[in-house]
Amino acid sequence: MNPSSPISRLLLRLGLVLALAPFVALMAFNHPFFDDYRTAYWTHEHGLWGMQQWFYLTWSGRFTSTFFMTVLNPVTYGWLEGVRPAVFLVFGLQWASIAFLLRTIFQTVLRADFAWSTAHWATALLLALFCNATAAPFSFLYWFCGVVVYQLTLLSLLTFAALALRAGWGPAASQWRCAGWACAPLVLAVAGNELTMLQAVPVLALLGYALPRAARPKWWLWLAVAGATAAAAVLAPGNWLRVAATAPPTDPLHAYRWLVLGPRTAYSMALFLIQPLNALSLVAAAAAGLWLGFGSATSATTRLVAGWPRRHWWALLLAFGALHTVGFLLFRYVLVGPPLHRARNEILLLMLVTVLALAWLVAQLPAVAQLAPRFRRFAPALVALAGLFVVGNVPVAWRELVTAAAPFDAQMRARYALLRAGAGRGQHTVTLPPLRLPTARLLMPLRQFTPPRNLEFDIDLTPGCDGNINDVTERYFHVPNVCCDPQAPDIVAQH
Repeated sequence: MNPSSPISRLLLRLGLVLALAPFVALMAFNHPFFDDYRTAYWTHEHGLWGMQQWFYLTWSGRFTSTFFMTVLNPVTYGWLEGVRPAVFLVFGLQWASIAFLLRTIFQTVLRADFAWSTAHWATALLLALFCNATAAPFSFLYWFCGVVVYQLTLLSLLTFAALALRAGWGPAASQWRCAGWACAPLVLAVAGNELTMLQAVPVLALLGYALPRAARPKWWLWLAVAGATAAAAVLAPGNWLRVAATAPPTDPLHAYRWLVLGPRTAYSMALFLIQPLNALSLVAAAAAGLWLGFGSATSATTRLVAGWPRRHWWALLLAFGALHTVGFLLFRYVLVGPPLHRARNEILLLMLVTVLALAWLVAQLPAVAQLAPRFRRFAPALVALAGLFVVGNVPVAWRELVTAAAPFDAQMRARYALLRAGAGRGQHTVTLPPLRLPTARLLMPLRQFTPPRNLEFDIDLTPGCDGNINDVTERYFHVPNVCCDPQAPDIVAQH
């Protein structure tokens, strides 16, 4: 089957819609989780602006993320259902940022024939591969604070890169305007979390190498903005308190981690890349990049890329390698362990985007372009997608959507009603049953359905009256004691 034929394109697009649909639909059943409540009641205690200072001094220098998690957190204002449109909006912005970057690279910089529709379908492919393969969908797609810290900062970095490229190669009349607008997402990315702060370094370095000489003042502007933002974030007293609390030196190699930092970083990265779904998803992204590169390049584009001196390719590959190594390096140094699941989410999505873009460029090389007829004949993208979406998260998402999403929503609403009623009556203890669901792993990860080694968070109350979720529930709903009893009667039937 020729992947360029109308029938093949229709089947591919239908497959992408079916792959993404359950993940987006599950957002309609979303509910707040741990830090959503915690940052909300801290904001109630310290005030909207006092909270920014208190958090900066006691826990984190991520001042842009802190702002979104507090001032713009729907839970702060008692709108618990507000996390649903919020995560849906950020997911849409993530989609737009990837499409914007791809179109800017290929259409604006390389002058290829790359329409908006092509950019959006390529983005749909990347997001479908990501949702299907990612280790912890909950903390990247559904948990509001996780979405802010990882998804919002990543889309900010991608948006900065796109605006920076337009400032260098776009229409002359809008170049300085794009350069100025690029400062806003750059601040969001650098101060949003430490991972994107480090990822911004190779991005800025590559821009410094590649931008036309006339655009050098713009690069110095971004360098100054990024440097000032990074200094404000890194020097936050709360950063060092958080590191001491979350990464105690329990690893026997902690004191000597500099000596083994390189090998352990490489080891973490190798473990990440050899995971079957990660590896096959990256292969599918590369195949899609080659397919798009064969179909959308113009003769001028091919001459431009083929005429690059070897040092350009070395600079590009060096930036590519640094971009995807810094995350593993960061966690091996700070935690002396592999990246957290929620950080691996971000790393995987960024890898998928950059692998597709790099494969598109490789497709312009004369030696590779000769393979185009053979490549189209085998339709690798369709074959890869058909198998991946059967064994990954897609069937799990459909199963949760059909069987567990509505009961989860009903049970959580009933909990809120009981907690609010108990607070209104001044009740000392509110006892609730655990969530009773037929399956739960993506939107509502529960320990009884997920092996502990694969579980990043158990979102349910802890049996008994003690536990982190119990504690944040008590403080947010103003109930002195929230307990969980497996023998408690069904609360949905009571409401």
